Amino acid sequence: MDQQYPHILKEISDWPVYKLSQKRKEFVHVVENDVLNHFDNLSKEELDQILAKTIYQEKQRIKSNPWKADPPNEMQFFRKLQKEYNDNHSEGNTYERTRESVFRLIKRYTEEISGHFNVNTFYFARKALTMFFTCMFFPIGWNIFSSQSSKKKRLTEAMILKGEVESVRKLCLDHTIILVPTHSSNLDSILVGYMVDAMAGLPAFSYGAGLNLFDSEFFAFFMNRLGAYKVDRRKKNQIYLQTLSSYSKLIAMEGVHSIFFPGGTRSRSGEVESRLKLGLLNSLLLAQRNLIQQENERKIILVPAILSYESVLEARSLIIQHLKTTGQEKFTTREPSFSLWQYITFLYRFVKKSSKVYMTLGSPMDVFGNSVNVSGDSISQTGTIINQRDYFLRNGKLVWDTQRESIYTKELSEKIIEQYKKYNYILPSHLVAFAAFRLLSKLNPGQDIYNLVQLPEEEMCFPEIGFRQLCIEIKRILNDLSEQGRLIKSEEIQVDIDLLIDKGINELGVYHSKRPLKRDEHARLVSEDYLALLFYSNKLANLEIEDLIQWENINLQI
Repeated sequence: MDQQYPHILKEISDWPVYKLSQKRKEFVHVVENDVLNHFDNLSKEELDQILAKTIYQEKQRIKSNPWKADPPNEMQFFRKLQKEYNDNHSEGNTYERTRESVFRLIKRYTEEISGHFNVNTFYFARKALTMFFTCMFFPIGWNIFSSQSSKKKRLTEAMILKGEVESVRKLCLDHTIILVPTHSSNLDSILVGYMVDAMAGLPAFSYGAGLNLFDSEFFAFFMNRLGAYKVDRRKKNQIYLQTLSSYSKLIAMEGVHSIFFPGGTRSRSGEVESRLKLGLLNSLLLAQRNLIQQENERKIILVPAILSYESVLEARSLIIQHLKTTGQEKFTTREPSFSLWQYITFLYRFVKKSSKVYMTLGSPMDVFGNSVNVSGDSISQTGTIINQRDYFLRNGKLVWDTQRESIYTKELSEKIIEQYKKYNYILPSHLVAFAAFRLLSKLNPGQDIYNLVQLPEEEMCFPEIGFRQLCIEIKRILNDLSEQGRLIKSEEIQVDIDLLIDKGINELGVYHSKRPLKRDEHARLVSEDYLALLFYSNKLANLEIEDLIQWENINLQI
C-alpha cells in the first residue's frame, strides 16, 4: 500500500542540512583548507603546471561556452590570475606566490559550489511544489483549492514511493544517507527532493545541481536556498574537481544527507544508467576512511533510487541528442518547426491529463557495496558482519592507498548498477513501448535504429495479434526475472493482458503532442513518433531480455 510517512525529525532545527547552514562560513573555511592540503602534497613544478593548465582551460571555457549562471567578472578574474602567473615567472616564480594564486582560486570555487539552506524558503517551496506537482500529475480542476494536507495525501496516488523505505528511515537517524538516483529529466532534482520530504518523511537532503539549472532566476532563487550545491560539468581542471570532491566528502562526514546523480547528467537514450562517474563516489570512500580514523561510528550509506516516469517532458529532445551523438552521419533529424497548434496541444494535455511517477529505493549499501542492515552493520554475502576498518588496513595500520581505493570505487559503481537493474520498476507504458519498437524492428529487417526512427510513421500500423502475443511474452519474461530475484515485481503489470495493453497505450507519453503509441480513428495501433517510442522502450534495455523472446510464437502478419 502506498503511504505518506510521518517525519522522523519533526523540528527543522534538528535536520543536518539546517545545522550545517548555521555554520556555513566556518565550513567553507574547512573545505578550502582541505583542498589546499591536498595540493600542498605536490611539488612546486606539479603545482605550477596545474595552475597554468587551469587558467588556460578556464579562459577557453569562458570564451567558447559562457552561461548566464556563471559567477560575475570571470574573464577579469582569470586575466588577473594569468598576469600574476606571468609576473611570478618573470620574477623567479616563487612557490609561495603560486600557492597563493591556487588558494585564491580554491576560495572562489568553494564559494561558488557551497549551498545555503533557508527555513522560510523551504516552507514556501514545500507549499509551492505541492501545488506544482498537483497541477502536473492531476487534471486541473479536480480540487485545486483543497487544503495543503489533502493535496499531499492525494499526491501519494501519483508520486509513488516504493522499495526499502523503512530501512532508510531507520538508518537516517544515525548515519549519512547518500541517495544516488537514476536521471532522465530536469525535474529529477526537485522531484526527488520533494518526495524525500513529503512522501518518505526524511529530513531535507543537500543535492548537487547542474549550474545550467541556475540560468533560470526562478529556479536559482529556490535552489540557492534549499541546500543545493552547484556542479559545473564544463570545468574539468584539477583544482575545481578537487574542490568539488572535498565538499562532497566533508558534508558527508558532517552527517548531511545528500542526493547526487552518479550518471553525471540525464540519460539521453531513456535507458537506466550502466556507466557511472567515479569522482564523487570516491569522495564518499575518503569520507568513510576519515570517519574511521576519527573513531566515529557514523557510516556513509548509499541508497540507489530508480525513477520511473510514464511521461518525460523532454523525451523527444533527449533521444535526438543521443542519436546525434552515437549515430553522427547516420542520423539526420527531420524536425519540423514546432507549430502553434502543437504548443496548444501540449498545454492542453499538460493541464487535462494525469500521469504518475514512481521512485523505488534500493537496498542500502556501504561504500564498498556491502548490504547494510537496519542496525547499520555491513553484511557479507555469507551473512557475516564486516568491519569496514579492515578495508583500509595494511600490516595492521590505516593507510591511504589510492590504487586500492580506486578499485573499491569501481566495485561500488558496479553494485549500484546491479541495484538499478534489480529495482527498475516496469510500468505498462514501458512494456508496450518496448513491444512496439521491437515489432517495428522485426518488420523492417536490416534497418538499424537510426533508420527505423526516420521511417514515415503514417505508413505503418502494428499487427494487433502479434503485438498482443509479444506483450504476453514480455510480461512472462519479466515475471520470470522477478521469480529469480533479478527484478522486483511490478504490481502494475500483474493485470489482465488486455487491460495492461490499454493502460500502457493510454499512459505512454501522455503529455506529448505526438503520441508514441495510440489507436487511430479505425482502431488500428499506430505511432505518431518513433523517436519518443524508442526513448520509452529503452527503459527495459538494461534488462537484456531481447534474446529471451520466443519470436517463433509471435505472429508478424499485419
